[in-house]
Amino acid sequence: MGARERNCLALERLPPRPLETYFPKLRPDNHQICSCKDPRYNCMAYANGETHRHWTPGWPPGMALYYWPSNIADTLEGWIAIFTAQGFERTNNYDIEPSFEKIAIYVDLEDLATPTHVAKSDGDVWKSKLGMNGHDIEHQSLDLLEGNQVDEYGIVAQVLRRAITC
Repeated sequence: MGARERNCLALERLPPRPLETYFPKLRPDNHQICSCKDPRYNCMAYANGETHRHWTPGWPPGMALYYWPSNIADTLEGWIAIFTAQGFERTNNYDIEPSFEKIAIYVDLEDLATPTHVAKSDGDVWKSKLGMNGHDIEHQSLDLLEGNQVDEYGIVAQVLRRAITC
């Protein structure tokens, strides 16, 4: 079982408590819950604008509730390839930029090639789907979900951006 699955399963087994319990850097003044818990999608689906299925590798093509692009590895470079195919480019700027959509890919601290989470920005705020059955949240910075607690996502390894067009 990979780090991403451990993180998601850890969140699923936890009793209902404030998100701050699971993500110690979250406080009421730096994030907002934007959805009810929803098991139909995960963070990768959310970052790709889908809320009706999971983006999860290893499922046969055609499974309605699961999707993964063919010939894409479940690695940091694979996740980067998914977003560069959509017009995103790598950047070293981790801040929100009003004229850019952004994607931030988190990796496991013990295996920097293993993605654990992805967040997105619409140019105004960072947004994340927490866990496989968690809330969608808006958060002020990427570091709020970083760390090595069982439910934190490691570190941000890559940010990508593309210009917002009308």
